[in-house]
Amino acid sequence: MCGIVGQLKIKSSVDRDLVKKMTDIIAHRGPDGEGFYFSNRIGMGMRRLKIIDLATGDQPIHNEDKTIWVVFNGEIYNFKEIRKELESTGHVFYTQSDTEVIVHAYEQYGDSFVTRLNGMFGIALWDERKEKLILARDRAGEKPLYYYYDGETFLFASELKSILCDNNIKREINLEALHYYFVYGRVPSPYCIIKNIKKLEPACQLIFQKNNYSINKYWTPSFAEKTSLSEDEIKKEIVNKLKESVKMRMVSDVPLGAFLSGGVDSSAIVSMMAQTSVKPIETFTIGFKEQDFSELKYAKIVAEKFGTNHHEFIIEPEVMEILPKLVWHLDEPFADASIIPTYYVSKVTRDFVTVALTGDGGDELFAGYESYKAIKIASAYNLLPKFAREAIYNLTKLIPNTDNRDSILRYLYKFKRLAETQRNLSGNPLEVFLSMTSGFNEKLLIQEVYNGSISEIISGFSAQKLREDQIDKYDGKNKFEALLYGQFCSLLPDMFFTKVDRCSMAVSLEARAPLVDHNFIEFVASIPFDLKLKGLETKYIFKQALRDYLPDEILFRQKKGFGIPLHRWIKEGKLREDIINTLLDASFTDLGYFKKEYIKNIIEEHNNNKANNFDKIWRLYMFALWHKEFIANNKNYR
Repeated sequence: MCGIVGQLKIKSSVDRDLVKKMTDIIAHRGPDGEGFYFSNRIGMGMRRLKIIDLATGDQPIHNEDKTIWVVFNGEIYNFKEIRKELESTGHVFYTQSDTEVIVHAYEQYGDSFVTRLNGMFGIALWDERKEKLILARDRAGEKPLYYYYDGETFLFASELKSILCDNNIKREINLEALHYYFVYGRVPSPYCIIKNIKKLEPACQLIFQKNNYSINKYWTPSFAEKTSLSEDEIKKEIVNKLKESVKMRMVSDVPLGAFLSGGVDSSAIVSMMAQTSVKPIETFTIGFKEQDFSELKYAKIVAEKFGTNHHEFIIEPEVMEILPKLVWHLDEPFADASIIPTYYVSKVTRDFVTVALTGDGGDELFAGYESYKAIKIASAYNLLPKFAREAIYNLTKLIPNTDNRDSILRYLYKFKRLAETQRNLSGNPLEVFLSMTSGFNEKLLIQEVYNGSISEIISGFSAQKLREDQIDKYDGKNKFEALLYGQFCSLLPDMFFTKVDRCSMAVSLEARAPLVDHNFIEFVASIPFDLKLKGLETKYIFKQALRDYLPDEILFRQKKGFGIPLHRWIKEGKLREDIINTLLDASFTDLGYFKKEYIKNIIEEHNNNKANNFDKIWRLYMFALWHKEFIANNKNYR
């Protein structure tokens, strides 16, 4: 696990000092060492966290005649199989690392080498003879890769802050990316919050040659052909493929463990690890004093069942202390509040192990979110006569709001929100889905939140159209599965893998996600959607497959998600005070992006318990903190 950077110059010589600076700033990604390759036109740097081949695996890695060089962030899980195949054709290796197979695979297979790799990765490969640079990102988007090109200089890096080390790059905000952030809570690939910088999308390869670059997508899961296996056969295949994926990700030359939340996905991973390991698994869980947010008891059930060395921690996060640090590590505005517990669980895990397996990906593959239930209910609701829908809507007005996640009122309130949403929408499943999952409604943003000149510019962008274009690439026949495909392509890499990558790398911990092995993904894509969302039961087939491994109280309990009670905390103490001071201060309001009166109103409504505006306030607040760190302060180092 590493961080990689590079500069390719078109006419002048590479700036070695800049490449060194770009590398230094991501030292947290690789505290065990650094390495560089320089020729006249290109410089590549990396920081290494030693996981595989501790003695000889230092990068950059080269081929036999030193004409091909690679820096690499991630892990190649099938590297031993690839190496054996390459050695049989005459390739000579000088290390035992997974990185070296990339060099020789490129020699053997050309640009298509990336299709042979099973792993998580951000790769930069330089072919000196052809003066060709290849960047590649893994299929599911676990590892990040940013790039910039102005016609004279091409830059790439694992993190945005490395590219911003170049003082020639203007720190101007991309308003389209800003708009998508407020709708989705993250900046989706290929967009970046800074103009002229982009993110390489998952499963994509960028080839730079002859002063220009092209991008091709080398893999996409197909949902067109559905398996003819019986339900029992599907369940067996799920378990077999998951066991295989977990086993591959347990190869490590350093201590290894697992995040364990007590949810289905992380529990499934621990159960499969226990089948493979000859010694107890190290598992890690954090909890909170707010019982409706703490899942310690469920994690303990799983830990006891599999006899893990279980570590649990009750934390009361110092939000005001760690938020500036997290904002710096995130690089772009990011509104998923679970970044805070993710950072804490990464931090305590790193005290014991260097690698942790996670349960990320299960909800996106098996339709695990409650929003899928909502669109199914909405579809049935729309079939009712208008007078019946109006009657139901009027009744839902009587349902009070609650922030207690264990209260039945919470679920009634969700139905109330659905009824309110449906009253103003066409019934398009995507429109309903966006309304249930977005922090800000697009129309609200343009009409009430953005200032006049900003609103006029942003009105030309459409977050819904962005998602429509994405799900148009879905090749199956189920309209709900198309939404699942969209979540897999965007929510998973841009929200959850961004969160896990930044939090784990902030403390020099490697996180691996067995559920997104591409062989597993391809099989799950072939499972009929009605076995994933059966009636209103989410993740039906996955839960059924695990019945011999996990107790029912884990499989069939109500989903909570990995969150913290920030909607309460922002009404209290220092956080409340800082939100008010930050969002209503002239240094923020005078930026001209937002209407001050709107911000003031939603804060007052939330603090007076008139409305739960947590998500809107938090998106504004996180943007304000990001702007202060990366634009106003214009600094790179912390």
